Amino acid sequence: MAEIMKLYASLHAHSTHSDGVYTPEQLAEVGAAEGYKALVLTDHDTVTGTDDMIRACKKRNMDCMIGIEFSAKFRNTHIHITAFHFDPELPELKEYLRQLSYKETSQTKFLFERGIDIGYIKNITWDDVLEYNAGVTWICNNHVFNAMEAKGLIDKKQYTEFFETCFGKHRDLVKSDIEFKHVSDIISMVHSAGGIACAAHPVGILNSAEKIEELFGYGIDGIEVWHGLLKGRDRKRALEIAREYDLYVSGGADHEGLLGGQYSYFENPMQSQFYFPPLTLGTTKYFFEEIRDMKKKADRKEIMDSMISDDSLWITNGGINDQP
Repeated sequence: MAEIMKLYASLHAHSTHSDGVYTPEQLAEVGAAEGYKALVLTDHDTVTGTDDMIRACKKRNMDCMIGIEFSAKFRNTHIHITAFHFDPELPELKEYLRQLSYKETSQTKFLFERGIDIGYIKNITWDDVLEYNAGVTWICNNHVFNAMEAKGLIDKKQYTEFFETCFGKHRDLVKSDIEFKHVSDIISMVHSAGGIACAAHPVGILNSAEKIEELFGYGIDGIEVWHGLLKGRDRKRALEIAREYDLYVSGGADHEGLLGGQYSYFENPMQSQFYFPPLTLGTTKYFFEEIRDMKKKADRKEIMDSMISDDSLWITNGGINDQP
């Protein structure tokens, strides 16, 4: 049972192809050094980094597969969905991803030009940003910052100031005719593309049976448990939901932990909200294999029962592996 309790894979990670800090190659290097045996890149609304990620993981004998993170409408707010195993060439999905890249990049260009107008962004052009981020189609504020840093125009510790001055709440200034799809349409599209869809960092649904039932009715396939936004017993509740609705159990570092890449923005990372002990975000080998193989194991409910009943697993904000 001890081996079953260990975290093994991070199925939620971002690279420089969306709003991550590491390239896919660097992400695999950092993840392997931390001790993960499997990684999946789930960049926001794009799969342009997937091939590089798969190659980087293969070089290190790590498991990998295609992944993505969607923003989706849900009731009067948004929910995030991570998806795996889908075919990105499905025409409907491919066109939607093209639209989302256009939406994000257009918004970023507008705010970049606003940053120039107010005098904060200097000595760099939009073409410089695009050149520095060659191969990326989903351009966000991180790509602007990275290009500025590469030119020596800004220091990493100035990221928060940069974000709040030029982006952040100012995103509301940019209107777009392209809207995020409803969660039911996202799940349906992922299924049409042969994939599975999981509720990412599901903080907003854990204590609402009505919301959970609604997502289950739409066909949600899995739920994240060991994610940094779920604290202590929230994770236990997420696993209880997985057991009750027979869902896959996912999880990952996202922007938290060493793999999240945020440590470099802080003088003392251990005092930041992004700090988590090594290998405390992700999912276990048992649950990863279910997702990798798209096949649930016969004893999964017994495994979940034993974990749910072990209160020592749910008393901290870390993951399984930081328990005594």
